[in-house]
Amino acid sequence: MKRLKKFVTLFTLAAVCFAIPGLGKITVKAAEPTTYVLNYSDSSSEWRYKEASSWSAEVQDRELYYLQQNIKDGDYIVIDNDVENNALALKVSVRLGNLTFKNTVGVPVVYANGYDSVYFLSGTSGAVNGDVSHAYVYGDAKANFNSNVDTLEMIGLTDDKSNNLHATINGVGTVNHLIAKDNRDQSVFYEAYSFAAGKLAIEDGSLKTEAKYYSTTAPAAAAEAAPAATEQPTQTTAPAQATQNSTSSEYDNVPKTGENSAMFWLLGAAVVCITGGYTIRRKNVQEAE
Repeated sequence: MKRLKKFVTLFTLAAVCFAIPGLGKITVKAAEPTTYVLNYSDSSSEWRYKEASSWSAEVQDRELYYLQQNIKDGDYIVIDNDVENNALALKVSVRLGNLTFKNTVGVPVVYANGYDSVYFLSGTSGAVNGDVSHAYVYGDAKANFNSNVDTLEMIGLTDDKSNNLHATINGVGTVNHLIAKDNRDQSVFYEAYSFAAGKLAIEDGSLKTEAKYYSTTAPAAAAEAAPAATEQPTQTTAPAQATQNSTSSEYDNVPKTGENSAMFWLLGAAVVCITGGYTIRRKNVQEAE
């Protein structure tokens, strides 16, 4: 009889533990993004990379072959090169969290399955293949987007000129939203929407696309969503937007990934299990008396 009661006690305790939502499965923390910086090596006459956010003598460089083998979805790539080089044509079979053209000589070309963010810092040039969620082109950078771009921000130089937009941008795919900003106070010079495929053309900061290939008003869906937002008087603050105060550190201001609440579930489960076990044990002791 005592063995039967012991079995019932253990079975009940297990049932209590696994009845807690989420406890019957294990949540794996997402891998943190890794940043790879690329630079052309004169000594080996080839492009090399380091697992770091900037090129440093403290980190060993390796061949790009290993980067292509190890890179994963969400990782970051920084092109930081100031020496004459063979043209870079980098192909990675992942979606990048961040691609930054920090320093360039020539026109590096990157192919990927897509990008969360792409940054062209002032003075750089490059070509991007793969759809982009959000692109930032600073100062007098020269950028080619050979696939679709959702949001494209052209951000001026930090000088005292009234019009400090000097970027050159071409789009082979579509562009949903173009924003031209002043880099001093983030004021907007102009906006445009719904560019037809292959029609985006900007020279020295000036939009050259014929008016029939884009719209100056937001899409109907966005206009219809605006009244719904005004029906919530308690919503007094607009969503926070990322600002670009320094063209040398944008790629550092990216949210980290992989946070979860599994630890809180386990703590709660432990409390419930201990309480349940104590209650059942006390009841068995009382019955034995």
